[in-house]
Amino acid sequence: MKLTVVLGASGEASFDILLNDNNFVRKWIKELRWCLDNCNINQNEAFANFQSIDDAIKEVIQSSIIINKYLKNFIEIRLNLLDQPQSYFNYLHLKFEQLSGEFEKPSRLFSIANQELKNAIRNVNFYIHKIEKKIFWKTLYFSFNKDQYRRIPLDKTDYDNFEFEVEPGSLYLHYAELGKTYVDLYTDELPIDYDMTKNLHFYSGEASLAFDEFSVSKHKGFIDWMTKHNLDPYDKNLGHGKIVLGKVLNLEDSLSKIRKYNFIKEIQIKE
Repeated sequence: MKLTVVLGASGEASFDILLNDNNFVRKWIKELRWCLDNCNINQNEAFANFQSIDDAIKEVIQSSIIINKYLKNFIEIRLNLLDQPQSYFNYLHLKFEQLSGEFEKPSRLFSIANQELKNAIRNVNFYIHKIEKKIFWKTLYFSFNKDQYRRIPLDKTDYDNFEFEVEPGSLYLHYAELGKTYVDLYTDELPIDYDMTKNLHFYSGEASLAFDEFSVSKHKGFIDWMTKHNLDPYDKNLGHGKIVLGKVLNLEDSLSKIRKYNFIKEIQIKE
């Protein structure tokens, strides 16, 4: 089974992803099919990792201005984002959490917010993650409208599919939570008992096609951090790895096409 991703408004290019043959992938394909039938693709998020960091900064600042239009002075806006300490980014994440609430328990404000305000709240969270790392990993994100898509709890056996070493060109399950993973706690210097700590325990039709390597073993600091907190870095049940769904057939050709055509026309599922 494979996916054919058609790029460009007129379908100018395409590339294939060969899917893994296992029970979880077959289950995920059903959810992807549901999303393709019922949700719009979020083109901005899909290609966000191919934008410049200046574009991401503009998104955060403009979204913060929109939020302050509805909630006067709710966010302290700093224009020189690249010069800010981690504490300011943590502050912005806290503001997002206050505005948004949790997946199953949105805040009262978010429940009644119009589309402009909802988009601004989501954009602050989405793009601040890009800016604080100061590195844009080469990733195509199969992103769907968050007002339309759904998510499903992972079954106990699904955790067997988590991996901690993932090759470039791999398609893996996208994060379907609102919160911070263990990796986020480590990199953002947050306590282990952070209220919004959430690793991956749900799945949706969303996925990420990453052209960079993902490796837990190469990050000794993170392994030491987990060990210090009595956590097994290789315990799949914790949900901090990646569930790999497949792999792109031609790495460089696919990456070249994605860079040239920043639009997903369609995703075809081929048996």
